[in-house]
Amino acid sequence: MRWLDVVRRSVTPWGWALVATVAVGAVVSRALGWTEALVAAVAAGALIAGAVPWVVGERWARARIGLSAERVPVGSPALALVEISRPTRALTPRQVDLDVGGEDAVLDIPPLEVGGTVLRSVPLDTSRRGLRTIGPATLLRTDPFGVLERRHRLTDTRTLVVHPRTVRLPGGAAGVVRDLDGEAAAERTADDVSFHSLREYAPGDDRRLVHWRSSARYGELLVRQFEPSRRADTLIVVSTDPDEYDGDDFELALSLVGTLGLAALADRRGLRVVESPRSERSGAEPVDAATRERLLDALAVLEPTSDHGIAAAARASRGVSAGSVAWLITGSRASPRTLRTASNGMPSGVVSVVVRAAVGAVPARSRLGDADVVTVGAVEDLARGVRHGAPQ
Repeated sequence: MRWLDVVRRSVTPWGWALVATVAVGAVVSRALGWTEALVAAVAAGALIAGAVPWVVGERWARARIGLSAERVPVGSPALALVEISRPTRALTPRQVDLDVGGEDAVLDIPPLEVGGTVLRSVPLDTSRRGLRTIGPATLLRTDPFGVLERRHRLTDTRTLVVHPRTVRLPGGAAGVVRDLDGEAAAERTADDVSFHSLREYAPGDDRRLVHWRSSARYGELLVRQFEPSRRADTLIVVSTDPDEYDGDDFELALSLVGTLGLAALADRRGLRVVESPRSERSGAEPVDAATRERLLDALAVLEPTSDHGIAAAARASRGVSAGSVAWLITGSRASPRTLRTASNGMPSGVVSVVVRAAVGAVPARSRLGDADVVTVGAVEDLARGVRHGAPQ
C-alpha cells in the first residue's frame, strides 16, 4: 500500500534501530522477565511516538519557482527564483532544498511572520549548450530526535534552454542569389519577370504572351520567353558525425548554423536545416527551423550521434527542396576529399559553401572545385568574412 511505503521511507536508520529495540525488548521481557528490556522498549516507543507529530499534518511552507529567462545564449546570466511563504502559524523551516541539475542548492530561510514571504535566487550554469532542469524545491521535515523524516515537494520542475551563441550577420548574407532579379539560368520559361527574347509561336502557347508589335513587323506570331528567376532560399546541412569534430568544434558548428539560420529568417528567406542521416538509405534528418525560437531550441539539444558525415548529409539532402545556396557545416577533421565529395553532391545550379568549424584556427578561405571552403575559428570570423565579401 502507498501509506506503508510512505511510512517505510519516513523512518531513519536511527528510527529503525528504535523499532528493533521495541520489538526485541518486548520479546525478551516477556520470555525472560527482564524489567530492563521492558523499560528499553517503552523508552524507544516513547521516542517514536514523540517524533510523529513533527512529520504529520500540513506543510510548514509553500513555494513557487520561476526563471529570470526561459531561454538564454551560452554564457548569459540566468537565475532560478524561489519565493517561499509561511501559510500557517507552524514553525518556519530553516532551509529549503532546490534541485539544480541533480545537485541540491540549500536556501536559508529567515523567520517569517504568518503570510510573510521571502525571495531567494540561485545562479544557474549556462557555460554549456543544452537543457537545465531546475527543481523541484523540497522541504525536509524531521523531529528533534532524528527518528522520522519526511520530504515535501513544494514545486514542480522548470527547464532552462541554453542556446548556442550566435552573432548578427550583414543583411542578405545567408543567401547568394537576389530574390527577383535572380541569377541567369540556362533554361527558359514562359512565365516569370525577367524578359529574355522572342521566339516563334508554337501550338499550345498562351496567346497573352504574343508580342503583337513584333509579330506585325515580321509577319509571323512571336511570343515572349523569360529567364527563370530563382528565389534565394537557404539550405543548411550540418554533419553530426563525431569523427569530423575535435574538441568544441561541434559547439562552434551549431553556432554557425544558428547564425546563418537567423540571418535567413531575418531576411525572410526560405530556410531548411538538415542534419546527417541515420542510415545510408534514409534521407537527411530535418531540423525544425520554422521560427527563431524553434530553430535555436532544436540546436540546443542536437548531439553528434550519427555515423554519417557531411558527404552523406549533402547527398541525402538532395531530396530536400533546395534554394540557391547550400551551407555545408562540418568540423576540422573532415578531409579535403570529403569536402569535395560533399560539395559535388549538391544539385547543379546550387552554390555550395563549405564551412569548417575549427576552434582557434586562423580564418581562411580557399577554393575546392566549384565550392568555397571557409575555415572559421570563432563564430565572429563568419560575420567578418561575410562583411568583407566571403562568401557572397
